[in-house]
Amino acid sequence: MSGTVRPPPGGPDVSSYPELATARSTPGVSPNLTAMTRLGDMTGAPSSSGAELPLSCPTCGTRYPGEFNVCPKDATTLVGAAGEQVVDDLVGQVLRDTYKIIRVVGEGGMGRVYEARHVRIKNKRFAVKTLHPEYARHEEVLARFSREAEASATIKSANVMQVFDVDETPDGRPFMVGEFLEGRELADYLVDVKKLRVPAAIRIVRQICAGLTAAHALGIVHRDMKPENVYLTGNLDAPVAKIIDFGISKAADATGSNLTKTGMIMGTPAFMAPEQARGDKVTHLCDVYATGAILYTLVTGRRPFDKPDATATLTAVLLEEPTRPRTLDPTIPEGLEAIIQRAMAKSPSDRFPTLADLDRELAAYDESAVHAMGHTMLASSASLGLTANRGAGRDVEASSARPLFSLIGALSLFLVVGALLTLVSSIARIARGSTLEANLTGTEAVVVVILLVVALAAPVALAVAHVRKIIWGNTARVLELVRRWRWPVLVGLAAYGTGSLLVRVIETVLLRRAAGAAWPVWDLFLVVVAALATGVAVLGTRETNRQS
Repeated sequence: MSGTVRPPPGGPDVSSYPELATARSTPGVSPNLTAMTRLGDMTGAPSSSGAELPLSCPTCGTRYPGEFNVCPKDATTLVGAAGEQVVDDLVGQVLRDTYKIIRVVGEGGMGRVYEARHVRIKNKRFAVKTLHPEYARHEEVLARFSREAEASATIKSANVMQVFDVDETPDGRPFMVGEFLEGRELADYLVDVKKLRVPAAIRIVRQICAGLTAAHALGIVHRDMKPENVYLTGNLDAPVAKIIDFGISKAADATGSNLTKTGMIMGTPAFMAPEQARGDKVTHLCDVYATGAILYTLVTGRRPFDKPDATATLTAVLLEEPTRPRTLDPTIPEGLEAIIQRAMAKSPSDRFPTLADLDRELAAYDESAVHAMGHTMLASSASLGLTANRGAGRDVEASSARPLFSLIGALSLFLVVGALLTLVSSIARIARGSTLEANLTGTEAVVVVILLVVALAAPVALAVAHVRKIIWGNTARVLELVRRWRWPVLVGLAAYGTGSLLVRVIETVLLRRAAGAAWPVWDLFLVVVAALATGVAVLGTRETNRQS
């Protein structure tokens, strides 16, 4: 169960204990734990009021409510006030004539997880996840329990924790049977290592992309992707990442209905997409955002938004930009920074269309033999060199984005000012008869320049302020604007320059006299041609971007 599901009335509301804190698995315990232990918030209770908290952990001394069986912090069996061990009635039972419960391996606010053995295949281990009895009658909790089981059982991916069976215990408690994962939760691992090297982070995130792509192919959106919902199994130097906890996933049925509606905010604020934080419609692009946020966390060692409380974090998600990754760690490649920032774009339309697209971009920085979408291949030295070159090319493009953006901005300003001056001068000369003596006087030229400066000062200042606040720190946005405007600006300048050259050729070859100086209609014509060429280039660039 996800920690976002609230306990029902009458159940053991762990939020009533003010000192509850999420328990992390420790290196000495985690090999025996499974990702299915994350049933709600795994919590420890305050050591006060022994009457209300009758159980205690003999290892750490933390006290717990009566419905707990083991300490979520260190997996030690709890004891009562007199020191007697609490006996779990499921331990030793055989469920469905197949799964023999061996021991409790995890405890959560809403349920318990056991290690089980197959009675006919002795070495086959499973994780059996059950709800506390008081939740077995709660409709919302049961719905989410069923949703998690159905989603995990439906998705066929090596990077999603598998669920094999679901049923009820003899006393009516629902349970699900899943694979027994040995390893560490990604969030716990980050507590120890602080942050990961880029290649290691890329390998993990590409596996997340693979698992979520399999889910999205079935119309399932996770909606709560975060390091706590990624489990690392096997060798931690080259782990296999497993996505867990589909408890608040979204999957429309044949009638288009689902358990949550637009307007409900569900998920974890620090990794929540802006549209999800607003309660808008949730799509697979929310998972794209969250995956980018996970990569941000892995390579920087910090969450994108980590405010004191959930409300402040949600506000930051909606209104602020996360600190630029290279500000936190200059060794992060600029191309990778742009990938992260595009995945975390505020507008869904600005993100990668799918996680497969994100994966393809990340492949340029993957030094391992893991090919696109999690498929393994033995890469040749030539292909590895090609991948390195692709990454280097993206870094060069990203590092040159800001100088090019500045150049395009300067050229754009020059084109606009020059076109306006030429336009005003041409109109004035035409009104005066288009003669050689019809040029602007020195005073008139100064007045025109001053008026243009006054007219453009406010828009230019606002544009510069917007660029500094919103765009300059975001490599992805800078790259997008460079790609969008470089051709229109260059086409506009080229059109004006080519037109001017054509006029001179006409004067020299056909008219055999300098008619341009005496006929300002040429200048007016050239400004119109340059404006039309720029407009056509803008439309063409926009259509190309829409198709891509």
